[in-house]
Amino acid sequence: MDDLLGQLFLSLAGRDKGIVCTVVGKPDDEGYVLIADGRIRKVENPKKKKLKHLKPIDVAPLDVEKLTNRFIREAINGLEDKSEPTL
Repeated sequence: MDDLLGQLFLSLAGRDKGIVCTVVGKPDDEGYVLIADGRIRKVENPKKKKLKHLKPIDVAPLDVEKLTNRFIREAINGLEDKSEPTL
């Protein structure tokens, strides 16, 4: 599970479908993780989500020491900027 901390994921199901988020913790339940996106879902109040409803994004994980709302938002915004085509 520790290898999932800071990893970016795309939510595939639920109200947050299509949202990019990161893993900020692990609850006691097997197969679940705690996610936050730094905007709607803050690090202080993460969402419990099944791993099977998340698709990993192929980028380097975020620094676990810096998992703040601002850091997560900036990382996600930087990822979205790279994915947009240039004219």
